[in-house]
Amino acid sequence: MMEKKRMAALLAAVLFGMSAIPAGAVNLIDTDAAATDSAEHAELDLYGVRATVTDRQDGELTVSTETAGTVVVHIAEQTIIMDTQTGLPAGAQDIKKGDEVYLYCGEMMALSEPPQVYAKAILVNLTDEHEPASLLSAEQVKRNADGSLTVQASDGGLTLNIARNASVTPFGTKNKAKLEDIRMGTRFFAWYDTILESYPAQASTDKVVLLPSEDDTFAIVIEGDMVAGEGRMTNGVAMVPLRLTAELCGFTVKWNARDRTVHLTNGTVQTTVTIGRDAYFRATALPDADGMSRPGALGAAPYIAQSRTWVPAELFGLLGEQIEMRGDALYLGGVPNAFTGEADETNAFNIVCKDKTLDKGRMENGVAMVPLREVGEALGYTVTWDIENRQAKMNNGKVMTHINIGEDSYIRSVMNGDGTEAPVSFGAAPYFADGKTWVPAKLFELLGEQVEMKGNALYLGGTEN
Repeated sequence: MMEKKRMAALLAAVLFGMSAIPAGAVNLIDTDAAATDSAEHAELDLYGVRATVTDRQDGELTVSTETAGTVVVHIAEQTIIMDTQTGLPAGAQDIKKGDEVYLYCGEMMALSEPPQVYAKAILVNLTDEHEPASLLSAEQVKRNADGSLTVQASDGGLTLNIARNASVTPFGTKNKAKLEDIRMGTRFFAWYDTILESYPAQASTDKVVLLPSEDDTFAIVIEGDMVAGEGRMTNGVAMVPLRLTAELCGFTVKWNARDRTVHLTNGTVQTTVTIGRDAYFRATALPDADGMSRPGALGAAPYIAQSRTWVPAELFGLLGEQIEMRGDALYLGGVPNAFTGEADETNAFNIVCKDKTLDKGRMENGVAMVPLREVGEALGYTVTWDIENRQAKMNNGKVMTHINIGEDSYIRSVMNGDGTEAPVSFGAAPYFADGKTWVPAKLFELLGEQVEMKGNALYLGGTEN
């Protein structure tokens, strides 16, 4: 076991935006030495740090910390000030010179001396008997059979188990709250003193305070870093545009105007959602098979806005897709570097690109499929995602192509040359799985690359030997 304070460096998720620091409050020093000092300040981690108040003025505290020395902490309207022993709100006016506080501050600091930063949360009334409450954001949520909750937080660095009978209260209100109110994207405080030393670290709690929901937008990310669209937080629930998200995950979408329902299927699982009804289920789509989960609530009913149908992002988790909220981004198919190359080993093959071994490819109905971005970049192509047209685009300065998820149609265009050739079919449409876009290896042959299958390995771009 280890003390919770050893985990403070892991707890750096961005939980809400910061306002600009007033220009008059910053004493900029235009010297090389100051620039060096400011660069060092910008790298300091003040998320989960004890500090002693050395001075107090309206809207700011001057504090002394072990890691950053003297820091000016600005208190914004949205800064949360809480008594860490009771979980109740406290006031800035109650913080006095000489008090010890616990800070959760933003990552960006003004280039000034001393460094300045806005506080996300300030905890007061600290005690040596227990660690201060941890400020977390739920990245993944799993509801266990025994009624408890398992939450992933801290950029995947913490797995927190919340007991079935845990005390769950909202911050600053007399409203009632329950364990089911914790969903992907929920911000909350949790109390625990010890952490199991592992990765991810593991802890348990029986006390949680839920923070006010923030209606804000977030990016929908595929391929690790390609923004494919935008979602929104609505009353604390991460909502995504249904058709865009479904098609990125390989589902077909059918709208029934009479019943105001939308049907989704990927050939393996299926579901139907009804506008205005917070009830979601998963059913098998396999022929001659039966099975359907009990309908359950995900915290928000589907609704139509901006000519789009919006549903909870957790619907796709229910359907078996890998989804995860990190900061202000929702990752479909996993976060960067999370893909392990796992596939059906009986159909998997090695990919060797210019003598460099990449993640494994897979055979789909006799077609060799490879991850578009990884192979494309290894061969010197630039790969981007066109949000408006929902296409993946790729070029190397000489030739270019674009592909549409679900369409077995591929083209080759010569840049500054003879235009676009007639579309061809390779027997398999591009699809999105395991956090990557998969395309036939023959697409690269169409673009003029050397492609050759030898045994259980696919060679692209030739070999040195």
